[in-house]
Amino acid sequence: MFRIMLALFLGAILAVPAEADGRERRPLDPAEAEVFRGVGRLNVGGRRFCSAALISERLVITAAHCLYHPRTLQPVPLSDLRFVAGQNGDARAAVRGAARVAVPPDFVFDGQPAFENLRRDIALIELDAAITPDEAPAYEVGGTPPPDGVIEIVSYVRGRSRVASLQDGCRIDAVVGQVAALDCGVNLGASGAPVFAISKTGRELWAVVSSTGMLVAGGEVTLAVRVAPELAALEAALEPQVPPRAPPDGG
Repeated sequence: MFRIMLALFLGAILAVPAEADGRERRPLDPAEAEVFRGVGRLNVGGRRFCSAALISERLVITAAHCLYHPRTLQPVPLSDLRFVAGQNGDARAAVRGAARVAVPPDFVFDGQPAFENLRRDIALIELDAAITPDEAPAYEVGGTPPPDGVIEIVSYVRGRSRVASLQDGCRIDAVVGQVAALDCGVNLGASGAPVFAISKTGRELWAVVSSTGMLVAGGEVTLAVRVAPELAALEAALEPQVPPRAPPDGG
């Protein structure tokens, strides 16, 4: 997970610098674990992991940098990606591989934190088989939550990597374009974790965790990329890779 100094990005925007105060990160209780079965661990080559979430029966949203090797800076093979939905100890709602992935065409993974890459740090994974609603729910993608909306982060993190953790009561301190600064702290493994907003219309997946940032005036924030503005382009990026259908006999 990257850490970015936000001297120009947020330092001049926030009247009161936010502090990522490490709001309680706790394991899901049984009822919450049922609701969040569609959130899972994205295992990368059996050595690293990120967090990810279902947005349809075959599509998973996560952070783009999770799909690259941190040393070689190259994309990891599809065979190295495995989405484990609803992992809770040894229990799993579903396990799927990756058939295709899409990242913004101008995303560049060079191992260096930069705001230009941060705002593109989002990726779509098409699973190799559907995960049915009976196995795990997919989440609706929503727009910007109201100022009084409740924000939740559900993630798998270092030190508690086999059970999803919930942080609620988070605040949005700023939204600049596609990037939001949240006052909840996160840990390694939270990259790609879904940020949910709860309003009068219900729970919607609003953003994915990318990195952490240090405000120039002091204090840490979690930086997340909004999903809705990039989703259509990511879905379209998958389409050209679909093999053409064979013509009917005699055609």
